[in-house]
Amino acid sequence: MSTSTQTDQDLSRREEMTVSSAAMSAAPWGAATVTGGVVAVGDLGLHLIGGGLGLSAVSGSVAMGAVAFFVVAAAGALWRARSSRAIRWARSNPWRFAVLPAVAAAVVALVISVVTGGGIIDPVLSGLWHGALTFGLTGAAGAVSKSKKRA
Repeated sequence: MSTSTQTDQDLSRREEMTVSSAAMSAAPWGAATVTGGVVAVGDLGLHLIGGGLGLSAVSGSVAMGAVAFFVVAAAGALWRARSSRAIRWARSNPWRFAVLPAVAAAVVALVISVVTGGGIIDPVLSGLWHGALTFGLTGAAGAVSKSKKRA
């Protein structure tokens, strides 16, 4: 935030990402890691039950674990009692805050899909799909947080 008269709506995209990063620093990383791991293992278990275990199943499971990880981390940061200037901004702008976790989940899904040999088109679609899911869930959690805790 470059000037003292600047409002939340005057932030550039770069400044929004910086504030979102600061808000994410308050995330409950342990809970997010456990949740992401449980989701990834559970998804992989469903693939095993269905009889289709391969690299694409592993990459899909890891990507879903990443979605759960980023959603729990972002929602946990918003719902914590500790409040900072970045958290107050994130609570008052939940959909703009949701961009950072969505981009992070999309990148993880894209990279995992490329590394496991998914070509180019499938990884891009996987990244878009997982990023959109993360954006929607994080934004919804932030909207609920906004209604529960006034900035």
